[in-house]
Amino acid sequence: MIEGVGRLPLAGLDRQQQPQLPYHPARFANSLPDGLIHLQPVPDAEYEPTVTDRTVWGVHMQHHIAFIKKGVSTPSVGSPHGGRSQSRRSFSDEKTNMTRIPSLPEFPFVESGALDTDTLGVEMLDRAPVARARTRDGTEIWVALSNDVARQVVTDPRFSRRAAVDPDGRQIGNAVPDLLISMDGEEHAHVRRLFAKAFTPRMVERMRPWIADLVGELLDAMERKGPPLDLVEYVTAPLPVTVICQLLGVPYDDRDQFMEWTDRMLGDTGFTREEIAEGIGNLQRYMQQLVERKRREPGDDLTTELIGVSEQGDRLTEDQLVKNLFLMLGAGHDTTLKQLSNSLLLLLTRREEYVRLVGCPELIPNAVEELLRFLLLSPSGLPVRVAVEDVDLGGQTIRAGETVAVLHHVANRDPGLYTCPNDLDLGRSDAVKHMSFGAGPHFCLGAPLARLELQTALLQLTQRVPTLRLAVPPAEVEWKEGGLQRGPRILPVEW
Repeated sequence: MIEGVGRLPLAGLDRQQQPQLPYHPARFANSLPDGLIHLQPVPDAEYEPTVTDRTVWGVHMQHHIAFIKKGVSTPSVGSPHGGRSQSRRSFSDEKTNMTRIPSLPEFPFVESGALDTDTLGVEMLDRAPVARARTRDGTEIWVALSNDVARQVVTDPRFSRRAAVDPDGRQIGNAVPDLLISMDGEEHAHVRRLFAKAFTPRMVERMRPWIADLVGELLDAMERKGPPLDLVEYVTAPLPVTVICQLLGVPYDDRDQFMEWTDRMLGDTGFTREEIAEGIGNLQRYMQQLVERKRREPGDDLTTELIGVSEQGDRLTEDQLVKNLFLMLGAGHDTTLKQLSNSLLLLLTRREEYVRLVGCPELIPNAVEELLRFLLLSPSGLPVRVAVEDVDLGGQTIRAGETVAVLHHVANRDPGLYTCPNDLDLGRSDAVKHMSFGAGPHFCLGAPLARLELQTALLQLTQRVPTLRLAVPPAEVEWKEGGLQRGPRILPVEW
């Protein structure tokens, strides 16, 4: 997965130590006595908040900011941690007339890789299509939640990716110019056309029999080893890594090195800013050397094709070529690795779903789409966009210069698009409407290849190892923490 999935991290957002149960905005109405919000006293007949929607994480918060008449109880607001109705005292006897700004939810909303649902994001979607939040370094941003709003942000040219990495503007994240995911407009369209000339669906389709043979060989090795074993080590990691090496002409023996650099490039709290920058730099230098080698010794691979591709005599610049290749190398294998690992963990946790695929292999292409829709891969909302002019978004005015993050995984749970969106339904007929590969001009170039790998792996696993099951309770599965994309570190299985 190339565009819109392999995402670069926000810079300087070192995670702060959190209490055991951090403040949850859904418990807002039950938190007034603790002083999170101070309200101006108003006549009993008036119930209008004294703070605007824009200072209260975005929109429609009146039902969270309760101006309570004396003796009236406020209903609790649902949250993952529960809540209780409490009686609120009247503010009419207050001696002071003071307003405190409410605390915005910390973004990203998901703190642990082991959480498979963005509970807060989904709860916020129930209230409004766009919300206000604060990153760990204190920066306020907008968060697009609903499907309609998310699609507007990723397709409306007034929301710019270039502005988020502009060295003369407000840089957000580890700014790397010349990446497709960092471009807008005609610049993006021109570079994407050049890449699409070489990286075509036909090229991917030609890889189908080779990928099928590769999965077969991995399962052969898995059966020779015998249970129990780590499915990440034997299947979900070597499959996408071998595929990306074959695609780009990268020596497979270099896999450990570039996988380590990718962990850093897609790192968040697990690495320092310097370590993340080092990972990006190492990947870039590695691909520069590969390009130079392919110029001397052309091969039957995408790197060689991209070196020679042109449009009306115009070619990719060296920076455009090298930087997008290193993004393909890193993000192109890591996203598929984690999506496949997460999919298998979910299917084996709900083993009746795995058994369903054993008996109905024709359901697997649709099941892959539903797993892409349902699973939380990246909670970060990166890469972000910056409004280049005032824009109406879901009833809110996003001012020029303000930042918007799109939560594709929350948009995929939009009840306005899906029936029972929080249920896993492998037979869901409209699952393919999901936004996991993005939308519009930045739709993921690598989507056909990712789908092919996921479908092939699930088909052969379910048919060859129908008794596959977890070797440990789901709660004991170890997760990789500190990255922008979530996935298990190991996946112990037996059969």
